[in-house]
Amino acid sequence: MDSSAIRKPKVDLRPAPVKPTKKELASSAPAVPKAATSSEASESLKATNEKVPLSSTLGIDDAKKDMVDAAQHGILTPPPEGASWPKRLLHQAKELFKFYWNGVKLVNSNRLRVKAIQARIKGGGAPLSRWETRFIATNRQDILKLIPFLLIVAIAEEVIPLVVLYAPFLLPSTCLLPSQRERISNKRREKQKTFLETMKPMFQGVHNQALANSALSVDVLLDSTATLSYSGVLSLSTWGPPPSRLRRVKKYLDSIAADDTLLIRENWGEMLIPIEVQEALEERGIVTQDLSAEAMRARLRWWLAGVSQAGIDPVRRRVELVAANAIGKYNA
Repeated sequence: MDSSAIRKPKVDLRPAPVKPTKKELASSAPAVPKAATSSEASESLKATNEKVPLSSTLGIDDAKKDMVDAAQHGILTPPPEGASWPKRLLHQAKELFKFYWNGVKLVNSNRLRVKAIQARIKGGGAPLSRWETRFIATNRQDILKLIPFLLIVAIAEEVIPLVVLYAPFLLPSTCLLPSQRERISNKRREKQKTFLETMKPMFQGVHNQALANSALSVDVLLDSTATLSYSGVLSLSTWGPPPSRLRRVKKYLDSIAADDTLLIRENWGEMLIPIEVQEALEERGIVTQDLSAEAMRARLRWWLAGVSQAGIDPVRRRVELVAANAIGKYNA
């Protein structure tokens, strides 16, 4: 038999056209704009986070910068020149321990000052000033944070810089480095600005309802979306169901009402230094990023004038002012 007759056909090994998959067909089709869903936004955020270097995600770079900044300002002693990596690490650990220990001792010193202030009040002395009121409140919070903070120091002191980044509420105010404190403030301001800019339609709705019907209660004015927006702009936790957020907002604005009373009593806030004016405005949901010192004082005077009217529910009035400021009605 002729061998050529049974020879198998030659197979062409060159790449042949491949049938496109559904995914490839979709990618080649013209893009149709559409609103992103919450799941798509989550996937996009996840993809963005995956591109971030691990050291940046864990906050190691920020922790190093905090150490360098503290050394430059004389808060921490820098490591000796030419020290090896283990010696530098040991030196920094000792410096941090001393800083945190001094912070703990300062909490106790402040506690003694609080007792002296309270003794003066009980003895019929001068009433509490706004600064003293805030000092007492801060010291009370610091004392509550001491136990978990000391546990962290005892178990894993090296994670404290990361705790500062992701759970700063666990640390006493006396145990924060200046750059850490500033970074926390910047994050809070950015969150506040984002909520203010993205939720203007909601604030406009609250403002319109309040003007149209003065009998509406805070519970009616603040629906689930509003409680979320107010929590964000007032730098409160946005966690929890709407009723929890509503209670949180009402309690916070009630404390702001007490603070407003002290500011009005102390010459309408004119005694405050610029940084205190900025803090007071931000506590009231007012973004200060583009405001001059004089503009900030004017905005605080506007707020205090708005809350000084008698016969108005203090919490509801402040709900109105937060909304009015958000939509640019702060001169009305």
